[in-house]
Amino acid sequence: MAPRWLRIRVDLVAGRGETLRPAPGRIMLVPPTATFEDFGLGVDLALGRWDVTHRRSFRAGWHGRHERRGAGSGELPPDRTVHGQVSKGMQFEYLFDDDEKWIHECVVEEFVARREVEGRAPIPVPVLGWGPVPDQFGRTVPEEVGLPDSADRAEPVEPTPTPTPPARSTKSRRRHRGTATPLDLTAVRAASRRSDVGALLEGIEGRDLGPALQQVGDALLRTYRSAEPADQERLVTSLREIESLLGHRGWEGDEVLAEEIDVVLSGPERRGRTLSVDIEELSEVMANGGDDPGGYLHLDTGEVVYAFIHHGMDDLDTPEPEEEVDNLWIYVDHDTEAAYADMAAFAEAASDRFAGILSVAIRGKGAFARFRRTVDELDLWGEWQVFSDDRAFGRARALLRSQGIRPV
Repeated sequence: MAPRWLRIRVDLVAGRGETLRPAPGRIMLVPPTATFEDFGLGVDLALGRWDVTHRRSFRAGWHGRHERRGAGSGELPPDRTVHGQVSKGMQFEYLFDDDEKWIHECVVEEFVARREVEGRAPIPVPVLGWGPVPDQFGRTVPEEVGLPDSADRAEPVEPTPTPTPPARSTKSRRRHRGTATPLDLTAVRAASRRSDVGALLEGIEGRDLGPALQQVGDALLRTYRSAEPADQERLVTSLREIESLLGHRGWEGDEVLAEEIDVVLSGPERRGRTLSVDIEELSEVMANGGDDPGGYLHLDTGEVVYAFIHHGMDDLDTPEPEEEVDNLWIYVDHDTEAAYADMAAFAEAASDRFAGILSVAIRGKGAFARFRRTVDELDLWGEWQVFSDDRAFGRARALLRSQGIRPV
């Protein structure tokens, strides 16, 4: 039997050294996959806190005060699932912000019937009793938070200490061909590798190309370069369509690919030198995070190597003094800000059903892991992979342009 959601009552009882009067009836529905950290973030967002980057801690039982003293017998690890640590009737405390000590008394009221949560997002959901609470820094008037007086709020300004997704807009959410048949990129790439023009054109005809313009454009260009003149003519219309769509979309690197398509089809003066680089490999290396992020690109051969592999080769194969050192490798770094922007853009482009869920998932500490988990649970992983890969392709092209290189 699948684990059931929890119904948890949350009372804010203290903060800024003061005892507060609980507001009865604040209820949070918590899915079985949610960690205590997820639960705490859900509470903070439901209470309208804008600065949610402070540390959170949790303790079993009610203690009247909550001090962070490191791990102890009553500590509930933030990375553990709530479902795995509590039972019906259990009481626990949630502390937000060690300095201001906002203390919440929580009690697990019951397990929730499946019909009550069917169709809900797999994140903590506030359902009852959430209203205004004291500002987390004790401010009482708009001017203290950088907002104009209520008589003149035409252009409100809010502090944004943590990254927030851009405002949603109809234009940015519009996708090519609307409700067209989804694109099968595996089939498109396979047709391109075989230089099978017929299969390639069939694979993109009537499909939703909007999220994959870089990848489709790359496949069309590669096929065009190796095709016979008669087959090249068959590809021109599709290439021009991709060129036009890239110009309207405007992601990083889109103008580079659009210009390359125009160069190949029209033959104007070429910018930069050509280099045989696999854009897909380069984009994957640039997306490599972790302790040894990014990788290296060889400016003469076009070879792309992950940083941890390149550094391992250096350790094993130190050149002798008389050997000439190869200095044509350039480092390509992983861009964390760009990776976050990808998540925000995907949330913005999602349907109304999922946009709010994804926007919440990327806020606060642990945004990357929480976003991946939410995308997986919403069954959007395939769409996210296509979307993020396309943005990575564009960044790879922009990087090559900055080095004066045209990939072929």
